[in-house]
Amino acid sequence: MLFLGLLLLVPLFHLLVLALDHAGGDKNGFGEAFGDHLFWAAMWRTFVLAAVVSLLTLTFGTLYALAIAASPRWLAIVLLIALFTIFWTSLLVRTYGWMLLDLPEGAIYWALHGLGLRDKPLEIFQTNFASYPAMVHVMLPYVVLPVLAGTRQLDPMQIRAARVLGARPPLVLWKVVLPALRSGMAAGAVLVFIMSLGFYVTPTLLGSQTKPLVASMIGHDFNVPGAAPTAAAMSLALLAVVGIVYVIADRLFRVSETWSAEGA
Repeated sequence: MLFLGLLLLVPLFHLLVLALDHAGGDKNGFGEAFGDHLFWAAMWRTFVLAAVVSLLTLTFGTLYALAIAASPRWLAIVLLIALFTIFWTSLLVRTYGWMLLDLPEGAIYWALHGLGLRDKPLEIFQTNFASYPAMVHVMLPYVVLPVLAGTRQLDPMQIRAARVLGARPPLVLWKVVLPALRSGMAAGAVLVFIMSLGFYVTPTLLGSQTKPLVASMIGHDFNVPGAAPTAAAMSLALLAVVGIVYVIADRLFRVSETWSAEGA
């Protein structure tokens, strides 16, 4: 409780006090933030990015987890090692790697140019589109691991019975496999969505400089003289949104029980 109080509650209280400061103006930080249309536009872009990244990560992460579960032991080990290299590699290094890919004449351009598919430089660097594949790459383990844990609960007899009764693989996947993985998929998707709402490094370095996300706006305003109350208010608003999303997801999918089971 002392650890929680010192490292969580005290900074939050400081943010609240800072957000209520008028900083020489007529409005406090909340008034400045909520009255700024740029903040609401950034919040909308943040929600869109979080939703799309969650959907893509859920799709690819589920397929990756199923590939690990269905592969021979040697191939499953290779796939796991490839997955854990995402954890072992620094986030900043991974982001700079994506920068080298997305530059106007970066690796993607040279690959397409070598195949004769493109002559003009790419125009995706420092656009919000460039953040999507990089975010999926960063967030992939947070879906793969809970879904992979769910595959351990699959009953092979049910799959064998479905195939004996004539069910084709797509029907077996839809009716037998995915229902057993539902809790792990929900837990992973919610975790990715919540983390994406406040993700800073990758969208800031790869994303648009004129259409930033909320986290980038907060980081910018904290470095502008007199704008710290506004940045603090934005931080608390984003934290409140994260809390609301978590409560709703926990009521619908009971993700806290899944996370607790995985931790045990």
